[in-house]
Amino acid sequence: MLTLHASHLVYNNQPLHYFWLKDNCRCSACLHSSGQRLQEILDLDLTIQPEVVTIEYGDLVITWQDGHQSRYSQTFLESMQAFEQDANDTTALDEQVLWDGQLDAPAITFRYPDVLSRQDIKRDWLGAVKQFGLAFLTDVPNVDKQLFKVVEQFGFVRDTNYGSHFEVVSQENPVNLAFTPKPLSLHTDNAYRHPVPTLQLLHCLVSAEKGGVTALTDGFYAAQLLQQRFPQQYKLLTSTPVTYRFKNADTHLEHTGYIIELNNSGGLERIRLNNRSIQAIQLPFAEMAAFYQAYQNFSRILHSAECKFLCTLQPGELMIFNNERILHGREVAAEGARHLQGCYADIDSLKSALAVLETALECQMETK
Repeated sequence: MLTLHASHLVYNNQPLHYFWLKDNCRCSACLHSSGQRLQEILDLDLTIQPEVVTIEYGDLVITWQDGHQSRYSQTFLESMQAFEQDANDTTALDEQVLWDGQLDAPAITFRYPDVLSRQDIKRDWLGAVKQFGLAFLTDVPNVDKQLFKVVEQFGFVRDTNYGSHFEVVSQENPVNLAFTPKPLSLHTDNAYRHPVPTLQLLHCLVSAEKGGVTALTDGFYAAQLLQQRFPQQYKLLTSTPVTYRFKNADTHLEHTGYIIELNNSGGLERIRLNNRSIQAIQLPFAEMAAFYQAYQNFSRILHSAECKFLCTLQPGELMIFNNERILHGREVAAEGARHLQGCYADIDSLKSALAVLETALECQMETK
C-alpha cells in the first residue's frame, strides 16, 4: 500500500514525487484559505526528502526533514490518479454532447421565468450551454435590452467595437453583412478577434414576415466527421494558418489562426471560420489546391443536412450559444421588419456560475 523510494513514494499503486507532494502541501502555512498557494516555486527544494511517512485515518501524512508536516486526503491524491488515467485521452470533450441536424431542441429549451425562480432549472439551462454549446429560452420579456438581464444570470456583457449590444435589422449602409436581410453562410462571429467572444445571445423582438430562418451547426461534430472521412484534410485545417480581418474608419481588427484549432492534447478547442472576413490565402503554389479542397469540403459538411439544424426565433425567444463551437447563419433572406438584439458574453463566467450553483444544490440535497 505504501512504498518509499529514493526520490518518490508509491501509495495505492500511485507514484508520487516528494517535491510534488511538498509543493502541494495543504496546510494553512502553504495554502491560503482562498485556495491560492503561499509557497513560491523558487523556494521549493527539488531534492527534498521525508523524515517520517505514515497513514492516519486514510490520510497520507509526511513529516519532512525540516520538521514541516503535510497531510493529504485520499480524495486529493485520487484527483492526481485520475489525471494520470486521462492524460493520454485526446478525444475527451469536457463532457460535451455533440449533435447533428436532428437536434432535439425541446430538450435544451427552458422557460425564462423558471430560470429566474428555480435554481435547478437555472442549473439545467447553464448546463445545456456547457454540454450542447447551445440552449433556448422562451417567455423572455419582449422589451429593449432584456438580454442584458439574461446575461446577469451568469456573468457580464462583453463590449466589442459594436458596443454593448447590436441590432440585427436591415440597415441602409451597414458596416457588416449581418445587418442586411441577405442569407449568411455558417460562421464564427468576430473571427478577426483574439480571443473571439465566446458566447453570443440573440433575442427576437420582431420576427420576419417571411424567411429569416436561423441555421445552426455543431462545429465539433462536423470536424469529427471531417477527421473520420478525410483525415489529411482535417490535418490541413488544423495546421494551416489563415487570417481574418475587419476594417472600417474606426476599427482595424486582425487575427491569424486555424479554421480548426486544437488544444495541447490534440482535442478540439474551437472552430474559427468566417467566409466574409477571411483574407487571401497565402500558401505555396503546390499546397494551395489541397488546402482549398479541405476548406471547401469542411464547409460542405457544415452546411449539409446531416449537420445543419434550422429554427426560426419568435418574439420573446432567445438563444445562447458557444461562438467557438456552434456556427450560425441565416438560411433564407428575411422579409419584413425582422429585429433581433444580440450581445456577447464570456463562457468562463457561465461555467463558474454553473459550478457554484451545482455545489449549492448538492449541499441542499445533503442537508435534507
